[in-house]
Amino acid sequence: MSERVVFWYGCNVLRHGDIIHAAIEVLRAAGIESSPLGGPGYCCGSPKDGNLRAAEGMAVRTVRKFNALPEEQVVTWCPSCHRHMGAFMSQYQEPNFSVAHISQVLHQRRDRLAERMTCRIERRVVLHQHSGFREVDVGSLVHDLLALIPGLEIAPASERSPGHMCSPLLAVPAAMKDNTRRLCELAQDSGADDVVTIFHSCQRLLCGLETTEPFRVVNYIALLAQALGYTHVDEFKQWKNAGSAQAVEALIGAQRIERIGRERLAQVLPDILRKPVR
Repeated sequence: MSERVVFWYGCNVLRHGDIIHAAIEVLRAAGIESSPLGGPGYCCGSPKDGNLRAAEGMAVRTVRKFNALPEEQVVTWCPSCHRHMGAFMSQYQEPNFSVAHISQVLHQRRDRLAERMTCRIERRVVLHQHSGFREVDVGSLVHDLLALIPGLEIAPASERSPGHMCSPLLAVPAAMKDNTRRLCELAQDSGADDVVTIFHSCQRLLCGLETTEPFRVVNYIALLAQALGYTHVDEFKQWKNAGSAQAVEALIGAQRIERIGRERLAQVLPDILRKPVR
C-alpha cells in the first residue's frame, strides 16, 4: 500500500510545471502518493519577510490549512519554504504534521526507485550545488539519487555556490555573474554533457546557457523521471531560449496568453528573456 503525503511545492516553482509533474511521478515510483499543494494560497510568507505582520498572517493561514488535512506528513520542494516552516511558521501556529524535504524521502526509498529505473541515460553530468541550505544535506542526497540512474556518469565536483539557491544572488549582480562563470568553467573542466540543477530558481536562471555553452541545463528530478520512463517538457527553458518576445509568445500560444492576460505576460516577459551573464 502506498503512503500518502502532501507535496508542498511552494509558489515560485509554478513557472515550472514540468518539475511539479516530474516530482509527482518520482514520488509515486517511490511508493508515495501525493496531494500537491502550492501557490499564493499556501505561501510560506518568505516573500513578505520585510513585513512581519503580513508574513505571520500567511504562515498561520498555511499551517492551519495543512493541519486540517488528513495527511500526516508534508513533503517540501522549495528550500525557502522548508526553512521557513522550521524557523518561522511553526513559531506562530503549531503544526500537527511532520515535514521532510523531497530529497530526504526519495533517498530513504532509493532501493525501490533503483528497481524501477529501466531507462538508461548515457550522459556525463556535473551537479550544481549551493552551500546555504544547511537544514538538509541536499547535495549529497541528490548525488546519491542520480547515481541510481543507469548509464549516468557524475563528474566529481566539490565546489558549491553561495546562498541556498541562485535567486538570492540576483540582488548582487557581480556575485551572480561569478556564480555563472565558475559553473561554466566547472562544466568545461569536467567534460560534462549536462549541468544538473537541484532547485527551480537555478534551473530558471541558468537554462539560458544552452544558447551559448556546449552543455544542457536540466533539473535532477527531470533526470530521475526520465530514468523511470517519464518525459516532461521544460517549457520555461524553451521560452528562455526562444530568442525574442515574439518567439516566446508564439510558443506560449494565443489561447494561453488570452487566459492569463497581456498585462500578466508583460510582467513575466523580462524574467523569461533575461539571459545568464558570465
